[in-house]
Amino acid sequence: VGEMILVSGTSGTGKSALIQKGLGNHAANRGFVFASGKFEDKLLRPLSAFSDAMTCLANSITVEHNKKGGLSSSRGSSIAALIRDKIQNEFDDEDVEQLRRVFPG
Repeated sequence: VGEMILVSGTSGTGKSALIQKGLGNHAANRGFVFASGKFEDKLLRPLSAFSDAMTCLANSITVEHNKKGGLSSSRGSSIAALIRDKIQNEFDDEDVEQLRRVFPG
């Protein structure tokens, strides 16, 4: 089962830069993905940071799969299924149920 690290703090304090510098290439070489998001309070999107991080993760899954000779972008529904399955496999059933309650579809 995959693991997740959540980092929070005051905006502009360099959290993302710290993680990228401290873990960046070393983590990527070991198969980890740095999926980040930024909360934009002016946009009134309460889960914008999480949504951005999930988009980043989905893009990473797609790129990784395509590098292995996988799906092309013309088969969007298959890519969506791949992303859904990969994310579901990284979380336990309770976590997946919590995500389903928060995100429609």
